[in-house]
Amino acid sequence: MSLLADGMIKPSPTEENVQDPSALADRIRALTGPDSVRQSVGGAIRSDLPQRIALLLPDTVVRTTILHFEKLPVRREEREALIRWRFGQEQLFPLSGAKVSSQVFHDRSGGKGPSHTVLTVAVQESVLKQYESLCESVGLIPQEVGVTSLWVFDLWRRASSASHWRSRDCLWVSVADRALTTMICHHGRLLLYRCKLLGAETTDALTKPDMLNKILEECGASLEICQQQHPSEVVTEAVICADGDISAFQELVETELRLSVEQLAWDSIEALGRVASGSDRGMTSLAAMAGVL
Repeated sequence: MSLLADGMIKPSPTEENVQDPSALADRIRALTGPDSVRQSVGGAIRSDLPQRIALLLPDTVVRTTILHFEKLPVRREEREALIRWRFGQEQLFPLSGAKVSSQVFHDRSGGKGPSHTVLTVAVQESVLKQYESLCESVGLIPQEVGVTSLWVFDLWRRASSASHWRSRDCLWVSVADRALTTMICHHGRLLLYRCKLLGAETTDALTKPDMLNKILEECGASLEICQQQHPSEVVTEAVICADGDISAFQELVETELRLSVEQLAWDSIEALGRVASGSDRGMTSLAAMAGVL
């Protein structure tokens, strides 16, 4: 892990993020060069061939939304065109030169509401290209590209038992990269996604009264929006993913929002393997784990 100077990266969905590519490349080389990283397989030192990596983008670099459809075209090209058009209608985000990815969830319960829920993510090609070019310049090949909160969310889902995961109605709260991301999940389907820039460092944000109240208000707003869009939905619990002590925030969520609370626990992540003894337990390393597990 390497802490970056303020301003070296400025997350933005429309403008270049890396302010000093040369300085950042030097920092990455120091982390991944042969003097700092040595892996062995059967006693053989890793060669200097390009290394495959997972590239995780901050939530505020992309635009993410949940779309609902009664019907979706069978043909992939028609389905992707419809999703892209709907995304453009609902998001104030320029789709010219943007890459749009989506994941479809089908409602097989036969209940009321739309039959298809689509998680949709858009990123400007120019923004993505800058990150990819930076990686390639230091011998790193992005094999997968993801969004931090979504991959950490998926890591938590995989760490939960399938039966327990499928029966949960919960509010997911992620505080990282100077942003707050809230998601509401119903029986394995995402119903709502919101990301708000907090504008301040989020390390130990849940111990600062002003930030604490701001985050609580946004969580309440997410629950209210979900209730308006899905009147029959009843959220009963919250999962918190954040650095530092969450006890003050947990008490507020339990009393003000009346939800039971759990924190994403490293014990459950360790059960998936690949966690070295003494590893850092912060949000940054957790996101990195989500990218490689």
